[in-house]
Amino acid sequence: MRVVLVVPGGVDPPGSDRVIPFIHDLVKRLCADYEVEIIAIGHEAGSRQWRLFDSRVVNVPIGRHSKTDVARALHESTRVVSRGPRPDVVHGLWAGVTGLAAATIGRRFSVPSVVSICGGELAALPQISYGGGMTRGGRVLARTALALPTLTTAATEWMVAHATEAGAHIDELVPLGADRSRFYSPATGVDGAHIVQIASLNGVKDQLLALRAFAIVREARPDATFTLAGVDTMNGAHMALAEQLGVRDAVRFAGFVQPDALADLYRSATIHLNTSWHDAGPLAVLEAALCGVATVGTRVGHVADFAALPEPAAVAVDHEVREVARGIERLLDNPTLRRSIAQRAHAWATAHDADHTAATFSAIYRRLTARSSSAAAAASGDKPRRRT
Repeated sequence: MRVVLVVPGGVDPPGSDRVIPFIHDLVKRLCADYEVEIIAIGHEAGSRQWRLFDSRVVNVPIGRHSKTDVARALHESTRVVSRGPRPDVVHGLWAGVTGLAAATIGRRFSVPSVVSICGGELAALPQISYGGGMTRGGRVLARTALALPTLTTAATEWMVAHATEAGAHIDELVPLGADRSRFYSPATGVDGAHIVQIASLNGVKDQLLALRAFAIVREARPDATFTLAGVDTMNGAHMALAEQLGVRDAVRFAGFVQPDALADLYRSATIHLNTSWHDAGPLAVLEAALCGVATVGTRVGHVADFAALPEPAAVAVDHEVREVARGIERLLDNPTLRRSIAQRAHAWATAHDADHTAATFSAIYRRLTARSSSAAAAASGDKPRRRT
């Protein structure tokens, strides 16, 4: 089977800071069973090709994302696929230009297409000027990308509800799991008061809120420490706030941490923190869970889903400074509760790891291609093609 993945980036070889872990995990596993080709729209400014695991990556430039740029990227993506054997299935990650390209390629070659909504394609957060839903063009692009493919997926129940509220339809829930060979722990968390947050420092992840909450926690727990790991996209604003709040000595800014080193950082933590305004399926929550660390976070993505379980596997709070601080203090002050939450999160993340994600998408590909083959055979009077 030939699978074409269409992605917006994150497909540099391992070791780069331009890597999206769940894409790497998915590609690596799919390559074991299928011929995989990756089209990266806008990963580089110019045309380029390289190898990722056993797959070929072709970069398609997109410029400034004008209508002309998008049309050109769709045309070029289709042309790239036409140079090789006919694909069996096309999968677009994110319901933007990449999802639209996947659906377009699927229709061009009369093969099934899958689009996974992975971020803020439908979000509209004027507080931080974030989300595809902020503009009419963004809303049309996302809804079209979700309307044209054979099947659509989302990573969390929270994201399914979010998409439904925005007028889109999601067919299946497919969590984007973490790699258990990298993220694991023989124990369930550690004592003390070390909080970690793993995400690029930006407006949507809202580490400014996290720092303000930590300053409150620090008043009650002078032993508390906070590590922020991620690329700084806000020119030192977080470090300046830590200085202003008087907690700079208790906060470590780790910068970009290589994936192989992240597990040790999680394992050093008492609590994992997630303060996002919007998060479709934050992988860090699952990575922390596999390392035996409970999450306190705002009601988005896996945090919302875990908190809604009959036996909660996370502490979900409102997007407000004192609420975040109370959530942290609740788990710091109750080790028994913290460990039970961590254990439930660990069990869920283990059952829905990166292997589960790849197996689920593989089953979807096979189901859709079998259905497509049967439909083509019925129309032609021939027997369905055998899939390998």
